[in-house]
Amino acid sequence: MKTCSVCGAPKKLTGNHKWLSGGTIVEKNNPSHRMIFVENDNILEVFKLIQEILGLSLEKVVIESQRKATYDYVNSILPAVIRKIVRFTSYRPVVRNLTMLGKTYGLGDVSLLDMHIKGGEGDYVKLGIRNPFFLPAFCGMVAGAMEVVTGHDCSVSYQEKSPGYYEVTTFVSTHPKEFVERLHWREYGNKPGDAVLDECPGCGGPSILADYDFDIEAGTISRRASGRRMVIDGPAEFEAILDELERELGEDISQILIEAQRRFVKMGFYDTDEVQDVGTFRDHLALRGFGNLKEISFAGGRLSVHLENPCLHLLLVGLVLGFFELVFKREGRVDWELADGGDLRVEVE
Repeated sequence: MKTCSVCGAPKKLTGNHKWLSGGTIVEKNNPSHRMIFVENDNILEVFKLIQEILGLSLEKVVIESQRKATYDYVNSILPAVIRKIVRFTSYRPVVRNLTMLGKTYGLGDVSLLDMHIKGGEGDYVKLGIRNPFFLPAFCGMVAGAMEVVTGHDCSVSYQEKSPGYYEVTTFVSTHPKEFVERLHWREYGNKPGDAVLDECPGCGGPSILADYDFDIEAGTISRRASGRRMVIDGPAEFEAILDELERELGEDISQILIEAQRRFVKMGFYDTDEVQDVGTFRDHLALRGFGNLKEISFAGGRLSVHLENPCLHLLLVGLVLGFFELVFKREGRVDWELADGGDLRVEVE
């Protein structure tokens, strides 16, 4: 896997994605497919806290949502002519390339263990993964990718073989019927803005990627300053899960998600110095693909934020609330509005 000689990022990562002035990350071959570059602990802890608060497992819905999103993503990067060719030759090179892509995106140490693809029932692919970023989401990714490669519906199962090491098997099968007409994607705004990140002269990606360590063999990305693990993924699958929970459980899920993110921030995973510098905070939000920061104000014991093109907006509301409580060292009350045009405004006092 080739890496940039200047910033060290994998060229496949910066070559497949564009960081736009609106504070968004999109897939070059499918600009409607939005991505995020996010702290892995943020995903794990928020879903863990939601499950603890609700007292139920989200594993099945995470797998199904990620399966749908991965199908759309892989379908856009794997040309139809290539899919037709491999169905008459060999699937192995395509599967190996997809596992390497997963390692590049920080999903974990993925390896191909076994496969049998002949074009019908009984087909399967077995992968090994060490230290997966989020096991249910990875399972959904595997199933979605195999559906593109084989042209058949697939399901997935996993077994833990040793601490931190799993065997994940995806096989031709029908989907759970309860999810067939559910888990729909939101449409995101993507208006141009002023969140322009300095470009790396070597690969054209954001030069700030030089602050991160890309260990392709281990399948991990980490921020050098904090050691925090990062991952490239799409926000739409997580938004779909949260919308589904709201449909089933009512609007209280919004408060639960904000509370989960507030708790996560107060664990000390983010640096409050970053949020108090407008330029730095704008750059970090844009690098992560969370949107374009138009305004942030600390005045009169109040924190106000205005963000264009937000995604996972409830996480952002919880993020702002958590930052307020860390900076002012007291509890806050949050109000927020997601306008029709997509802008997010948050105020905490």
